[in-house]
Amino acid sequence: MRLPLRRLSGTELLRAHRAAKTSLDSFSRVTRLHGSLIQSWVAGASVVALEHYPEGGVVDRRRGSQFFYHSHRGGDAEHGHLHLFWHATRSGRRRHLGPPKAPRQDDWKRSAPSHLIAIGLDARGLPVSIFSVNQWVTDGHWFNADTTLGMIRRFGLKGITSHADSCDWLTAFVRLYEPVIARVLRSRDRRIAAQRCPTAALNDRRIEVVSMARLDCLADLNRIDHELKRRGLALVP
Repeated sequence: MRLPLRRLSGTELLRAHRAAKTSLDSFSRVTRLHGSLIQSWVAGASVVALEHYPEGGVVDRRRGSQFFYHSHRGGDAEHGHLHLFWHATRSGRRRHLGPPKAPRQDDWKRSAPSHLIAIGLDARGLPVSIFSVNQWVTDGHWFNADTTLGMIRRFGLKGITSHADSCDWLTAFVRLYEPVIARVLRSRDRRIAAQRCPTAALNDRRIEVVSMARLDCLADLNRIDHELKRRGLALVP
């Protein structure tokens, strides 16, 4: 699924270019330092299926944002994927997690993180997909697409020095691909609503990945530059 650039206003297109530039610059830095995004999280370890990398995930306790990387699916372009979360109360308001500390799995469960989206990565660490998963996959509170998009717009990771570059990359990537994320989430809601019993469907183990969009990020970056030039807009330095 391509970014819908023709629908963006000039201001939105320039904002997309800023996000793309930040994402690309951060990706380049982390690749130069660690070899790839994935290596920045696994630190040379052999990737064990279903293990979370880095251990305990990466969490911004002030903003309530969190992610982890793991790998357990094969047979396509995906090496593994990131799960993104927003720590929220049942009403959808951000949960305050207290002072910074090393997150523990039991602490993470108590804070009831709600799943936002997942991002599939290839072996180079390049994003190849954005997808949604059913509630039983990650637990947490379940919110409709519009509420989840409100969380997506507030998602961000700052001040985490051990993973600063990958956090900058991910924050910018989410900003850039918000239109695609919106389509994935709305497709998720339509599929669940179409089930005989939508509430029961959230725990249906036959439904794991609910909706997905394939990505070609390098092509999208080129398309952003082309669209800016077509409109005669100045590139962001």
